[in-house]
Amino acid sequence: MTIINKEKKKEIIESLSKDISSQKGVFFVNFRGMKGEQSRELREKLGEKNAKIVVTRKTLAKIAFEREGVDFDPLSLDQEVGFVFDFEDGIGAAKVLSEFEKRETISFLGGFCEGNVLSAKEAQLIAELPAREELLGKLIGTMNAPISGFLQILQGNTKGLLQVLKQVKV
Repeated sequence: MTIINKEKKKEIIESLSKDISSQKGVFFVNFRGMKGEQSRELREKLGEKNAKIVVTRKTLAKIAFEREGVDFDPLSLDQEVGFVFDFEDGIGAAKVLSEFEKRETISFLGGFCEGNVLSAKEAQLIAELPAREELLGKLIGTMNAPISGFLQILQGNTKGLLQVLKQVKV
């Protein structure tokens, strides 16, 4: 166990507090058994989603969560805990974590999103949600469907009229 002086502890708590205050979602993961190469890959993929993983002592994380008014005690988690902060939409990081969980390199322990503490199962369910862009695409497609259908009906009537006029002309 590494000994950290008071100054370093204050820096860690300040950094965690800053991350907690600016996050859209935090996920707690057990990373025990993860190899160095897998860890680098996880950090890279999280970086692409505007997220990051922080590994620190649970007692320091508890202080930071309390400072930011989050009612969660990291000491309640038995395993080694990585705190994954998502600064974009709260879903991108969960999807990356879900991918690594399928490979059995990490496991969800829970999370915190929009003021709610999440169980491990709830954190996994967030990972299954479609991305914001996908939802917007589906919404626009649904809104566009009646208009497209109406245009096809109008075009069908026009084509039918043209066919009849061609027949009469001949």
